[in-house]
Amino acid sequence: MIRNIVRLGVVLGFGAGSALGVATVAGADPGGAPGSFQVSAVCDNGATYQLILNGNGAFSVGHDSASNSNIIPTALGPFHGVVTDAAGNVVEEFTDPAIAKGNSTKDRGTSTDCTVTLDDTFTDPDLGVLHFHGDGSATVFVTPAN
Repeated sequence: MIRNIVRLGVVLGFGAGSALGVATVAGADPGGAPGSFQVSAVCDNGATYQLILNGNGAFSVGHDSASNSNIIPTALGPFHGVVTDAAGNVVEEFTDPAIAKGNSTKDRGTSTDCTVTLDDTFTDPDLGVLHFHGDGSATVFVTPAN
């Protein structure tokens, strides 16, 4: 059960395709559509993006809150997540395998690799206060191309 709850933000558009639209993990709405959430992505192109994600699928497009850029994932590396309770006990741990979006992994002028790390605290009605930590990677391209 907790694994399904965690999967919302865990995928962050940069995780597995089993995300649910459960806003409890995502934290506060960063000003996007209802149910949207924000995450940072540090990329090999030297940029750090503050992404607003509105979808709940593995390949949701991220909208950079500091510009008009969109970050579009084409391949997702392994994603590892751990949920702990208030005492630090592991409640759930998982690793999602790497996946690619069809044949969309061709190189583009704005392709880059990114690392995503998520730390969030949320309350589960049955388990109380929980902490989630997840790490993953993604190959993305950035629009508009300059």
